[in-house]
Amino acid sequence: MRHILVALLFSLMFSNGAQAWTRAELADPFDASDLTPNEIRFLQAALALKGDYIGMIDGKWGAGSARGLKAYIRESGIDLGPGELPNLAPVALISDAIVTISNQGWSRYYFDFADLSFLSPQKTMTSKVSDNGLSLDFNDSVSSLSISLTSGNASRTSAFHQYALSNSVSKPYTVRKDRLVITSAKVFGGKTLYIRSDLMSAGNWSTILISSLDRDAGRLALVTGSILPHRGADLELPENGELATGVLAFLAAANDSEGATGNAPNPRENEGMVAAKPPSAPQDVQSSSGTGFAVAPEGLILTNNHVAGSCHKILVDGTPATLIGADEAFDLALVRVTGVTNLVTATFADAPAPLNSDVTVAGYPLAGLLSGLNVTRGSVTSIKGLGGDGSRMQISAPVQPGNSGGPVVDAYGHVVGVVVSKLDAKLVQDEIGDIPQNVNFAIRGEIAKLFLYQNGVTPRTSGEKDRLAPEMLAKQLQAATHFITCD
Repeated sequence: MRHILVALLFSLMFSNGAQAWTRAELADPFDASDLTPNEIRFLQAALALKGDYIGMIDGKWGAGSARGLKAYIRESGIDLGPGELPNLAPVALISDAIVTISNQGWSRYYFDFADLSFLSPQKTMTSKVSDNGLSLDFNDSVSSLSISLTSGNASRTSAFHQYALSNSVSKPYTVRKDRLVITSAKVFGGKTLYIRSDLMSAGNWSTILISSLDRDAGRLALVTGSILPHRGADLELPENGELATGVLAFLAAANDSEGATGNAPNPRENEGMVAAKPPSAPQDVQSSSGTGFAVAPEGLILTNNHVAGSCHKILVDGTPATLIGADEAFDLALVRVTGVTNLVTATFADAPAPLNSDVTVAGYPLAGLLSGLNVTRGSVTSIKGLGGDGSRMQISAPVQPGNSGGPVVDAYGHVVGVVVSKLDAKLVQDEIGDIPQNVNFAIRGEIAKLFLYQNGVTPRTSGEKDRLAPEMLAKQLQAATHFITCD
């Protein structure tokens, strides 16, 4: 591992620096004023990635950066003694973070359309233009981090921020200026959503939407803290600067210590430490099925992540489809049916479904036993899910295996939820001795709309209050609901 660190240091260092740290100077009190802005930026990036710093990656060492370094040392269990931290503290941080920063390719991405840039893990991120052509979406293959870049008028821009505010489960952070709007909110499902909009021209705004689960908060902090309204500087370490030479001195000292005790480094001792999970033994591929419904005419189908999120092959009504977005926390997935351009699209309600309101559920349960679309009716029995989960609601409309991913609509035919599960009656009976009746759950429509926005889809909404006859509801659902199989 030490040889890897040395190689990575030299691969990242290409600018000239001032003076170097010797082995003896590692014990001296750390003074950030000795470092260049590039070195401080690298330290701030490493602290953010470790989850110990929330602030700008700006090369200016302040109280927040100092607190972050102390927190990192404390959490790492490194005993550096009482008093001021020595130079060894930032050296230990860099030694710990540099492999991740290099292997994942953290570097600055420039969005020329909006003249905006930010740091991102470019070796692990995949990008694509949304199917409606309204956004450029990035998804991290090794974490829940996702980034979307889009633009639009003031009304569309305001909608992004309003969704974050309306779904916030704690006090949000906001900035409101004439040319800059920022909203950062903790939303349902243990996820943080950060939205920044910049005014580019009269009535036209650029917007960056960034989200992650709590476990990846450090990655989100690194991206959000690095956003600049211009190209900006990349991450780099001066070749002869204090940090780079300090790491080399630290490694040399550790190597001497091993040699003195006769413990030569084992070149295989760290193999597998950062390896991916071993592949499972081959298994027979089994088919499963579920339900989805159209959210855009261009073949876009919304369903559950547990229905379509891990398929080798997806079919929608027998037609091949591809997964274009998924969220494990919300249990939602978006798929695109190949070659379809004129699907009948569902309309979402513009407000949450109130308690005890009527709902209708459509889906394809128990495939092979039942045939055709199955429609059931019930009501909203709780505005929260199991254990007070605010991203779910409880409904009494009967659902069965295969209903997952189907639409839940109100009396006006507007989507207010997405079927996700039913309560395990046998498990509850074993626990309390009674069998629960019609305890079923749906993902709230507000969460589904937020997921669609994050994946570049603007859902159709309506506030019309014309009740539909049950027969008309069924006809409308039949046109927008689809059967999904997963192999």
